[in-house]
Amino acid sequence: MLKIDPAVWAAFPQTKMGALVIEGVPTGVKLAPDEAEAGFCAIEQRYGGQGRKALKQMPPIDAYTAYYKKFGYSYPVLAQLESVLAGKKTLHPQSGLLQAMFLCEIESMVITAGHDLARLSGPLQVQVARGDETYRSISQREVTAVPGDLLVRDDNGVISSMMRGPDEGSRITAQTAGVFFVLYAPPVIKTQTVEAALKLLEKRVRSFAPGCTTKLLQVYEQE
Repeated sequence: MLKIDPAVWAAFPQTKMGALVIEGVPTGVKLAPDEAEAGFCAIEQRYGGQGRKALKQMPPIDAYTAYYKKFGYSYPVLAQLESVLAGKKTLHPQSGLLQAMFLCEIESMVITAGHDLARLSGPLQVQVARGDETYRSISQREVTAVPGDLLVRDDNGVISSMMRGPDEGSRITAQTAGVFFVLYAPPVIKTQTVEAALKLLEKRVRSFAPGCTTKLLQVYEQE
């Protein structure tokens, strides 16, 4: 499902990319309240009571903080974590897939992009951005990839990048029945961390879509 450009390994030798493909998800279903509450409780138990300085020193937050700082940006999931810890526990009102992704991304702190499988075209490729790639983000803005950043593209163009996030064209909606999740894990992050994040996300999706089929669950790394 993912083809890794050799330039990725040259630029980031220990990078991992996670892929999870699930089909047969009923449309319009949402995460059960008890499953959502379990996710928020797990986040509180793992990260609660920690200040920003302490959080930034915890793995894998430390690795992401260093990666984003390299490009002059702040790690966005840390801000989302702090918001949840402050009591703002709002989930997407219509899509269980987006609810599951939000909870799992914050619990694992592994950057995750979700895409509607039916809106993707051809093999997906992981590349190092040149800096001239443009795409329409989920915020409805035309964005340009940051030079040297990691991105994923299909035959039609960029579908996500670490700095700019996912695209609008393949976004998950309440009608999404097949989903492709891609997890970005820059150097230092352990393979086990990415595997655990993938399995947690699969588990959360199965909690509201028990009849779905997992087509791919894999961590890609340099051999």
